[in-house]
Amino acid sequence: MTAFLSQEHSAQLAADLAAMVRSRLRRPPPPLPRADSALVKAAFAIMLLGAAATGLGLYATHRGRETGTTLQPARIGDSVLMVPQDLTGAEADDSSRLVGMVRLRLGWPDLGPAQNRTRLLVTLSPPDKVNEPATQLAVYARFLTPTVWSNPGGLVVRGFRKGSPYEGDELYVSVPDGRGFAARCPLDTAAGASLDELCRVTFRHRGIDVNIRFPRRIIADWELMIGGVRRTIDGMLR
Repeated sequence: MTAFLSQEHSAQLAADLAAMVRSRLRRPPPPLPRADSALVKAAFAIMLLGAAATGLGLYATHRGRETGTTLQPARIGDSVLMVPQDLTGAEADDSSRLVGMVRLRLGWPDLGPAQNRTRLLVTLSPPDKVNEPATQLAVYARFLTPTVWSNPGGLVVRGFRKGSPYEGDELYVSVPDGRGFAARCPLDTAAGASLDELCRVTFRHRGIDVNIRFPRRIIADWELMIGGVRRTIDGMLR
């Protein structure tokens, strides 16, 4: 009899324990502490901001591609180029292929599309022996005066003799031998007042003859000018 009562008591105790467990399981979870709730909200806000920034970046990239500069294919000798149309001054709907020669109008000093009067007029053409530095200097040397004077930018200046083909011009050359830079500029600019780009220099770059007409007032920055034009051409070559 005692054993039976003990078993009945144990069964009742187990039933009560199971009922208590089920009751606790049915209760809703306790709310998060205030600090944890704030942390979750902050993390959610950061995720939203990140998603918004990513979307904005993708949109800006897409818009940049849509408004990108039109490129015109060009061939100069054996060189193939893709020329930004806004550097040529061509009409926006001109999609023709440039063959044999390319003319650029570059703003100074940024070398982007020309927006003001200070600009470089650049002509790219197939290589010609007369434009090799040694050939140019040999031709000029026959007509130079003996007078030499210095100029800002590390250049030296020589005049041309009267009656020579280059009378009225001055020759600005880099030291020591002029192979880095040799430009001709007119002494009298009154006759060409409507055109600022009266100085001219020709050199060869990667199989292309490059002729630049530029204002005399920027000649002291000749290294920046030549280097910038070379890099611009490099960016077009394919």
